[in-house]
Amino acid sequence: MPIPRLHVPSASPTAGRVELPKNEAHHATRVLRLGSGDEVRVFDGRGHEWAGRIVVSSSRRDVAIEIDREVTPVAEPSVKVTLAIGLLKGDQMDGVVRDATALGVSTIVPMVTAHVTVPERAWKSAGRRQELGQTDAVVERWQRVAVASAKQCGRAVVPVIEPVTPLAAVLVRPADLMLMCAEPAVSGGPNAFPPSRQSSALVLIGPEGGWAPNEVEEARERGAVLFGLGPRTLRAELAPLVALATIWSRWGWN
Repeated sequence: MPIPRLHVPSASPTAGRVELPKNEAHHATRVLRLGSGDEVRVFDGRGHEWAGRIVVSSSRRDVAIEIDREVTPVAEPSVKVTLAIGLLKGDQMDGVVRDATALGVSTIVPMVTAHVTVPERAWKSAGRRQELGQTDAVVERWQRVAVASAKQCGRAVVPVIEPVTPLAAVLVRPADLMLMCAEPAVSGGPNAFPPSRQSSALVLIGPEGGWAPNEVEEARERGAVLFGLGPRTLRAELAPLVALATIWSRWGWN
């Protein structure tokens, strides 16, 4: 049976004992049914991981981890990939965040594009909350999805989920390479994928309705490489998985 993994952002390499946040304490004792002495792994979400054992208070409200040793986490990809994807409806974005986390992205940027079908009031209100310095509940939920995925897949790094961002702002982000997944009619197909590995890559995936012609042209003018994911039309939530699998198969993980 796999050893349970707990996410504690405040964990430190020098700490001999780590107090669990309330949500992780509840998860450990109420969901996983762990008790004092049970072995666990603790990771900080930034690439560090430790082995330790649960210590539960008599009230079961306070839970700590006695750290035994630092362990070597699963290796991160050598290419820093930012996945920018047009907003999807319902729980489709949850699935993209979950799978992209397992597939090694470092950052996820939900985008507003011309053919996004998510109601405008949803992402505009989210942007307003950001301006007021308030937490965006939707982005916060996606961040929790990323944490849960990192726990499950054995990753010690949790990708950053950025606020909802317009495509125009995404296109000016710094990256060694910008890749736009596009329909076969406008892309160079899978063979357009650059063979040489880069240090960082920005991968653009459109929403259910695809890209508007002016968006493709603007991305091309900004230096984006257009490539396709095969002859068939893929669901928007499936496209990121295929794109990331293509990246790692062409460039390798390490």
